[in-house]
Amino acid sequence: TAEEKKLYSDIINQNSDILLQLINDILDLSKIEAGTLEYIKRPMNLGEVCRTIYAVHKERVKEGVTLVFDNEDENLFIEGDQNRIMQVITNFLTNASKFTYEGEIRFGFGRMDKDIRVYVKDTGIGIEPEKVDHIFERFVKLNSFAQGTGLGLSICQMIIEKIGGEIGVTSELGKGSTFYFTIPYEETGEHG
Repeated sequence: TAEEKKLYSDIINQNSDILLQLINDILDLSKIEAGTLEYIKRPMNLGEVCRTIYAVHKERVKEGVTLVFDNEDENLFIEGDQNRIMQVITNFLTNASKFTYEGEIRFGFGRMDKDIRVYVKDTGIGIEPEKVDHIFERFVKLNSFAQGTGLGLSICQMIIEKIGGEIGVTSELGKGSTFYFTIPYEETGEHG
């Protein structure tokens, strides 16, 4: 029947997405190990990047969850690798969306002395204290039912450490989690 066909094609599409993500993660991992993961600094507007991410993700949260971007009207011009920064924020938001069933997911950025801090804060299921310390290790999955390779966060950590930033998480079981990273703040001369 047409319904069955649609179901099968959805499963195939979903599995292709998972495989593609796995391949991309493994490629990133091998580039990191070989020391060839590129982080190319160019002038970029972090506000604009986050607005783009917001537009993509606001439809991807579960019903009953609101995605809030705290810096809606702000522009922040920095030197950074737009794709890599997007990769980390997107990973944080994807994880938050998987584990947040009600309430909200907020994200945004702020300047702190010589760093920019970017955060994703959710009202999701939270992380058990003993797992918090291991969350950035390879192949660690909090939940065997959730899709994913278990590589995403360790790749994020490697990217952020490569640029001299910090990555971390605070969480309370049953109340939610905040994932954050910092990047050294280099102002760009371009304000176009």
